[in-house]
Amino acid sequence: MNNEKATAIFTVVSELIESDEDIEIIINISDSKTKRKRLAIDNYVNNVALMYNPDDFKSHFRLRRDTFEQLLETLGPFLRASNPMGIGRPTHTIEKQLLITLSMLSSQNVFRCIAEQYNVSKSTAWLYVHKICEILAKLSKNYIKWPTGIEVFKTMSEFQKRQGFTNVIGAVDGSHIPITPPKKQQKAYFNRNKYHSIILQAVCNANYIFTDVFAGFPGSAHDARVFRNSDLGKKLQENPAAVCPHNSHILADSAYRNTNYVLTPFRDNGHLTQLQKQYNYKHSATRVYIEQSFGLLKGRFRILKHVNIYNMKLIPPLVLACCVLHNICMLKNDIVDPDIDDSHSVFFYNGRDECGLDKRNCIASMLCDDTR
Repeated sequence: MNNEKATAIFTVVSELIESDEDIEIIINISDSKTKRKRLAIDNYVNNVALMYNPDDFKSHFRLRRDTFEQLLETLGPFLRASNPMGIGRPTHTIEKQLLITLSMLSSQNVFRCIAEQYNVSKSTAWLYVHKICEILAKLSKNYIKWPTGIEVFKTMSEFQKRQGFTNVIGAVDGSHIPITPPKKQQKAYFNRNKYHSIILQAVCNANYIFTDVFAGFPGSAHDARVFRNSDLGKKLQENPAAVCPHNSHILADSAYRNTNYVLTPFRDNGHLTQLQKQYNYKHSATRVYIEQSFGLLKGRFRILKHVNIYNMKLIPPLVLACCVLHNICMLKNDIVDPDIDDSHSVFFYNGRDECGLDKRNCIASMLCDDTR
């Protein structure tokens, strides 16, 4: 339809309708018939993204340029700038693939906006994001590592310096990652906070580094159930001394079972002794590192505020990739402002472990003595 015919039709129709709202409807219908052209920035990578000053670069991509350069070196062997078979279209540069991925992970923009920005199709943008997340997930064991050997003593020492809590090898918690649920399983993913999510369970050290990550359980699952089914939980059941050597332990909130290797706070029933209150205070002040780690993770990778991907199998690798990138950034002291993570609600675990209770009472006495 040429412009003259469109103008004539609009003039005639406008005389027959009664309101501006009707005119807007006609305009929208007319626009929908016109083929939409991609709005792209000419060579965005070289002309804009890589020309940002250091502050603007970090603001857009949520990490420093030197961290970006390290990622290029790490991912380079796994990404190809051209098709190795010489068949079909060549892929884009490694820089462009990584920038597209970081743009997606660091924002809540839809794929269409990211694709237009980089002048690629939506399917191409998603291909790069999915590919890089899969690579990072496969490399996760190189960056998310449980402390062993001398690292055990180093981890315990760093935690003790914070609040005086001894023999802490890590702090564990769960965080809800909001999602768009599958139509046939909406109830399973509907959590106690009244929205759909999957659960990210993680353990961190006193430097906000994740040492264990497990993601993918539906949001309706209890933290204790997620923990039992995680690799870490299974290892603790099979060989706890290998996970928590030298009488060490993991700190957790009241949603978990208190054992000799997982210490929780005393339940506040209104009759806590001063010793128990002091223990709870020290416990909370030490365990807070995992909550702060989640805040740093979500503050950097804003896609985790709502992952709008319909295939549930693709979400855990994306979450794991974000955790890997978080660790890489933290190891380089590449910090961002945290997001306040209010997604966690505590539901008490009902159960007793006499060994764990004795250990908790012993540590409470030690902490109380240290404050005198």
